Amino acid sequence: MHKADTSRWGDAHDFDSGNPVSERGTRLVVLLTATMMVGEIVAGWLTNSMALLADGWHMGTHVAALGVTAFAYWYARRHAADPRFAFGTWKVGVLAGFASAIILGLVALYMACESVVWMLHPMSIQYDQAIAVAVVGLLVNLSARGCCTAAAATTDTVTDIRTVTATITTT
Repeated sequence: MHKADTSRWGDAHDFDSGNPVSERGTRLVVLLTATMMVGEIVAGWLTNSMALLADGWHMGTHVAALGVTAFAYWYARRHAADPRFAFGTWKVGVLAGFASAIILGLVALYMACESVVWMLHPMSIQYDQAIAVAVVGLLVNLSARGCCTAAAATTDTVTDIRTVTATITTT
């Protein structure tokens, strides 16, 4: 092994100074989304609403994805000066995005299977309670809109509007 000091030939690999505002916003959205996710899943089971249940699990994928993102922010910031990351820690965020996509795919597969079971064994839905929870879910997504990118918030808002519409149209 070489015992010579090679530090004078090295460069700093901190290519991204981070984004503390986005990091704080991500943690806030994780908290809001996790709270609403639990509420929608419980309400979906109690009211027999597949629309609420699906939206709750959909929000669960966002909790997982945003949780991975929050971890990636922390990890990248903590290891920004680590020379083992030859091109910086930006690739941690890329891997977080990949992991989020895998999680989303697995939950979508579960929801598809669960939907088939519910179609084979239909249950009566308690629409009044289901619509109230769906509207609260829409309001939570609208409030989280200021904490994350407009594209992601718009997608979730459209999903919640579809959940409310699906609940109303099946009455």
